Amino acid sequence: MKTTVVITFDVDGTLECGEPKGPIKLDILRKLKEEKFTVGIVGAYQKVQKHIGNLDFYFGGDPHKIEHLSKVREMFKPRLALYVADRESDRAVALKTGFTYVCPEDFIFDLAEVPQAK
Repeated sequence: MKTTVVITFDVDGTLECGEPKGPIKLDILRKLKEEKFTVGIVGAYQKVQKHIGNLDFYFGGDPHKIEHLSKVREMFKPRLALYVADRESDRAVALKTGFTYVCPEDFIFDLAEVPQAK
């Protein structure tokens, strides 16, 4: 499967359902899916399953983030792969696996201004 953009989220400190709660509201994940982005979770995914369904992938986090992010890149072969996560160690993992690291506070954009993923 080939896709243009994959957006992968950590849970703790990133999403509002994590502990600690993060700044990203769950509605943004649903909206990204509606716009045909490939969206999923790598990190403590059990916490998010009851809140969000219909994502493209769910993988547990520590200590297997490198392995799981690598699987996501292999599965979707994206032109752009983003990992939205809250720790400095997440940045190193993202870069090691070919993802662009995005801090949750910086993951702010208006979907109306983003070209649709195809």
